[in-house]
Amino acid sequence: MRLCFCSFIAVAPLVARSSPLSIATQAILSFGNEQHAGEQPTFGVGFDLTASYGTAAVSFANGTVVPVAIVTAEDGYTEVLKRLSLESSQHLAPPYQNPGDAWKDKPREVMRKARKAVGMPASQDVGYLAKVLLGLRAQVEEYLEQPITSAVVTTPDLIALYQEDLQDAFEYVGLHYIVVPVRYDLLYETAAAYAGYGFGLCSNYTEQDLCKEQQQDMPSEDVMAVLYTRTALTVSLSVVKSAYYLYEPINRYLSNFSLGHDALPRTKYEEYWGAVAEFLERIMNENPYYKRPTKVLLMGDESINDQTFMRTVANVLGDQGAESPKVLWEDFTFVAAKGAAELAKRAPYDPYKTRMHC
Repeated sequence: MRLCFCSFIAVAPLVARSSPLSIATQAILSFGNEQHAGEQPTFGVGFDLTASYGTAAVSFANGTVVPVAIVTAEDGYTEVLKRLSLESSQHLAPPYQNPGDAWKDKPREVMRKARKAVGMPASQDVGYLAKVLLGLRAQVEEYLEQPITSAVVTTPDLIALYQEDLQDAFEYVGLHYIVVPVRYDLLYETAAAYAGYGFGLCSNYTEQDLCKEQQQDMPSEDVMAVLYTRTALTVSLSVVKSAYYLYEPINRYLSNFSLGHDALPRTKYEEYWGAVAEFLERIMNENPYYKRPTKVLLMGDESINDQTFMRTVANVLGDQGAESPKVLWEDFTFVAAKGAAELAKRAPYDPYKTRMHC
């Protein structure tokens, strides 16, 4: 059996710098069927590859979760995410449903392997993702004054973004990709933000049986997640039952890469905010028989600070006629990365058998 030996590393300088963590404090963690031979890991790192930027956070064993790095992406990265949000960009990808699909996808897979064999990213899309990861990794290593090896990553729910793209991006930058055992195999931002805001997590993650029991006993909750950045607006009406269980089918997630905040100067003021309100209302109008959200999770960049946006969100929620949900927006730029970091820290003890892609 092949085992992966990886450490969980912290990230970089948006906070006051403290003395770097020594190598001696880092646990060497064994994944697979082996027991944990080393000490409890002291921290875990999480990345969020989102619309127009990437962020990183670190979760420490003492419960502290710190946002520490941000990388603004170039235009090509944003165009990749926009294209991957389209149904027309879908293609066959592993894991395949049957041998026939694997055979049909062979030419594409051969091309990816050929690019990797000569030191290139597996695809152009992977290259743009990897560039943001490299920027985050550089800050991490500068902060720690030592190499990093692994992380958990979260992304928007893009219909044509596949696990192999993220795995290949991690491989290209020399990081181990931690596979969190979630419903869709990818850790989407709704679940990561839910964890980042402190929900859906057991109280003592090192007690695996107790942790699993607590998470199974958690009630389901309907939440709305809104991502608003310079380049995009997305919204979901999802059901969560712990940070590891997210129900977010295609009809309950919408994305629009034409309604980011940068579009405001190019559009009439009333017309733009009317379109934003209509977009947010659409997710509930198209799902009239589902429960209204009890929480609203806000994510994004400085665009969220626009008071007209906040009023628009409040007005849309008020028009639903139900009891007003709790709107969460503390640390909105880093909350998804913070949730990913928390899951990274818990990975070696995860009762659902977190896997490592090496």
